[in-house]
Amino acid sequence: MRQLHRLATAVLGVLIEVGSAHAQQAYPTKPIRLIVPFPPGGAADILARGISPKLGAQLGQQVIVDNRPGANGVIGFDLVAKAPRDGYTLLLGFTTGVAVNPVLMRNISYDPVKSFSPISLLARTPMVLIASPTFRASSVQQLITVAKATPGKITYASPGTGNPNHLAGELFKLTAGIDLVHVPYKGAALVVTDVLAGHVPTGFVTLAAALPQLHAGKLKALAVTSDKRSAAAPAIPTMTESGVPGVVIVEWFGILAPAATPKTVTSRLNSAINNVAQSSEVQGRFTEQGLESLTTTVEDFVNLIKSDMDKLAAIIRKAGIRAE
Repeated sequence: MRQLHRLATAVLGVLIEVGSAHAQQAYPTKPIRLIVPFPPGGAADILARGISPKLGAQLGQQVIVDNRPGANGVIGFDLVAKAPRDGYTLLLGFTTGVAVNPVLMRNISYDPVKSFSPISLLARTPMVLIASPTFRASSVQQLITVAKATPGKITYASPGTGNPNHLAGELFKLTAGIDLVHVPYKGAALVVTDVLAGHVPTGFVTLAAALPQLHAGKLKALAVTSDKRSAAAPAIPTMTESGVPGVVIVEWFGILAPAATPKTVTSRLNSAINNVAQSSEVQGRFTEQGLESLTTTVEDFVNLIKSDMDKLAAIIRKAGIRAE
């Protein structure tokens, strides 16, 4: 009888292991929701809707984009942080939501490290220092010369306080030793419009936001804030090439899941996302939009998040930036 009991227990254990393995291999078995913490129509939304069909094809299930804008991304981040840890609710994360909001905003509802399981980067875009066609400086060094001759007189716009565009401007000021006055706007489109019209002489926006006007030759582009030139606008020098080394800040987008999502699920997602990002069609589309396609391991993504949190928090402290 004891032998029969031990045999039954062993068989049951094997069945449980097989069932568990089958359940893990079966992911996903239903549609996946991708939370985009931006309204429809913006660059992040276009990115998400561009990759979701291909990601769905990789996974064998539909990936549904769900826009949850508000509070500089906090609403979408909070929703995913509290979602079931099963891989069926994902987040299109971005630099500000992960590395800036937790530093600037009090009583934030999520922890950028403890609340999420990073899966993979998707794309990045540098900031670009733009200038009005009528502004007398046409290069970074010329701008520095003008700013040093008229301290506190030259303004630069950005799409709001505390975002990577603003931080790029402040890092540029600190590194170049100049005094520019920040003018926050409510969105990159307004910055581009007012710089184009000459209402404000310079501005920092993502390359993706400025690209149409740059291609049309209507704006001056002084430098990008990436570590290398962008394939989308290879004629624009980097800040380092322009004589201001160390001014490297990019806006990245990546996929995150709720914390403690099973490794089998995050590994499956990482592989699928990387396959999508490596496709020539997606890379071409991203380049047209001023984005650079990226593929990373989970570990690389985690390290980037921690590095950006430290780097951007230091800029915020040095520049004395406070939330609006």
